[in-house]
Amino acid sequence: MATDVFAGVRLARTPVYGTKGMVVSGHSLASTAGLRTLDRGGSLVDAMISTSATLSVVLQQATSLGGDAFFLYHDASEGRTIGLNATGHAPDGATDEYYKEGIPDRGPNAVSVPGMIRGWERLHERYGKLPWEDLFDDAIDAAEAHPASRVMTAGLDLFRDDVMADPACRSLYFDEAGNRMQAGDILRQPALAETLRKIANGKSATYYEGDIAKSIGDYAVANGGLLGADQFAGYEPEWVDPLSTVYRGHTVQVMPPNSYGMLMLLQLNGLSALTSEQLADNDTDRLDYLIRAMQGAFTLGQPYISDPRVVDIPVDHLLGAETTENLQDCVVNGTDPTTFENKGGTSCIVIADGDGNAMSVVQSVFHVFGSAFMDPGTGILMNNRMTGFRVDPADPRNVAPRKRPSHTLNPVMVLKDRKPKYLMTTPGGPGQTLSMVQLLSNLLDRGMELTTAIEYPRWSVGLDGSFMLEDGYSEDIANELGRRGHAVKHGSGASYFGSAKTIEILENGVLTGAADTRREASAVGR
Repeated sequence: MATDVFAGVRLARTPVYGTKGMVVSGHSLASTAGLRTLDRGGSLVDAMISTSATLSVVLQQATSLGGDAFFLYHDASEGRTIGLNATGHAPDGATDEYYKEGIPDRGPNAVSVPGMIRGWERLHERYGKLPWEDLFDDAIDAAEAHPASRVMTAGLDLFRDDVMADPACRSLYFDEAGNRMQAGDILRQPALAETLRKIANGKSATYYEGDIAKSIGDYAVANGGLLGADQFAGYEPEWVDPLSTVYRGHTVQVMPPNSYGMLMLLQLNGLSALTSEQLADNDTDRLDYLIRAMQGAFTLGQPYISDPRVVDIPVDHLLGAETTENLQDCVVNGTDPTTFENKGGTSCIVIADGDGNAMSVVQSVFHVFGSAFMDPGTGILMNNRMTGFRVDPADPRNVAPRKRPSHTLNPVMVLKDRKPKYLMTTPGGPGQTLSMVQLLSNLLDRGMELTTAIEYPRWSVGLDGSFMLEDGYSEDIANELGRRGHAVKHGSGASYFGSAKTIEILENGVLTGAADTRREASAVGR
C-alpha cells in the first residue's frame, strides 16, 4: 500500500466498492464493527454507533467517551438532511473571572460536558433498528484487548510530558520505567470495558445521571475542576438544520455554529468567483486562490463561531450576497493573513447504505489526548473543549456557564439533484475546512478520481500561523507563493494535513469508499 510521492501525487490505495453498505473510519476495527452491524440487519445509525464506540476505544488520543460529536444524517425516505449537535457546554462557574489567568490546555479545568453518548441515544431512538444493548460488543471486546495503533503510540512521543503527568494515562500507556507502548502492543482497558457495559445496559442515563457522571465528576472536583456530577445531569443534544451553499451545481451541507462548517461554505463562496479552469491549470495559482479564500473566510467568519443559543450570529448575512461579493474580492485581490492554532485530536466516520441513507460524523476530544485527564474509575479520557473559548467579554466566543465552545469539527455532505453524492470528513483542527475545500475542488474543479483527489498534496496552516505545503509541492512553488505575499514552508504530518474519509455514491447507486493513507484509516463495503 504505497504512500510514496510520484509526480507530486501519493500513490493512492484502491477504492472500495459496495452496493449494500459502506463504512469509512479512522481504524480498521471500527469500520469492521460498523459493517458487521449492517450485516446483522442494523440500520445506518446502528452501524454508526458501533463504529463510533469502537473508535472511542482504539483511538482515544483522538476521540473518547469523554468527547463530543456532530452528526449529519440524510434520510432517503424523507429526502432531507438533519443535523444533531452533540457538543457539550461549559460547567457552572466557568466565567471569564474564573479563567482570568487563561484557560488551561490540559487538566480538569479544560473539560466541558461531553455530548456524544446522549447524541448516540437520540439518534438511535429515531433511526435505530437493533436493540441498543447489541451495539457495543465490538467496542467492549476492543477495550478488553486490542493492538495499540501506530498513530496513537506516535502521539505519545509528541505529547509525552502531558500524558505522563496524569496518573491514569501514565499507568495505561507507559511501563514503570517510563517507556511508552509500541505499535502492536496489546492495550487492555478493563475499566473502560466495564463503562461500556454500563452504557449498553443503562443507556445514556447511566452516563449523565448515574454512576459514570458521579465517578468523573467526583474525580474532577477532587483535582480542582469545576465539572462535578451535577453538571452532567439533564444534558441534551440539539437537532438542527444544516447550512448549505451551492458550488459547481452541488449542494454542500455542513453543521451550523458552533461548528467551523460555515467557514468552509464561506471559502467555497469566495472561490465561486473563479472558473474551474482557473483552479485546475496551475498549482501555484490554485494555491494562491485557496489561501486567499481561507484568509477572507476566517477573517469574516471565525469570530462568530460560537453558541447561537447565547450569541446572535448573522448567518444569513455571512452567507448572503454582500458577504459573498466581499469574499470573492478577497480571492481575486488578496487580503492579510489570518493565523490560528492547529493541534487537533479528532476521528471521523462516513457511512452509507444501499437505500440512499447517508451519514457524516466527526467526533473528538479536541487536542491530541484531549485534556490528558483520565478518570481511573471509568477509564474515560476527557476532552479539552474549554480551550475553544476566549477570555474576553467583547468576543462572541467569551467563556460563560452553560455555553458551548466553538468547535473545529466539520462533517460534510454534498448533494447532487437532492441526493447524497459525496460524504466527506477529516481530522485536523481548524485545518479541517481547508482540507475539505481542497478535496472538493479536486473532485469538482479538477475532475479527479476519488482516491487521487484524497492523496493529492495539500496545504495547511502551522502552529505559528505560517502556510505549510505538504511534500510533493516543489520549492519553486513555495518561493513563488512567498513572492506573492504568503509566508510558505514545507511541512509534513497528518495533524496538519488531515486524513480524509470519503464515500462517493455513483449515479447507479454503487458506493465507492476511500480512506486517506496519511493515517491508519479504513474503508470497508459489501
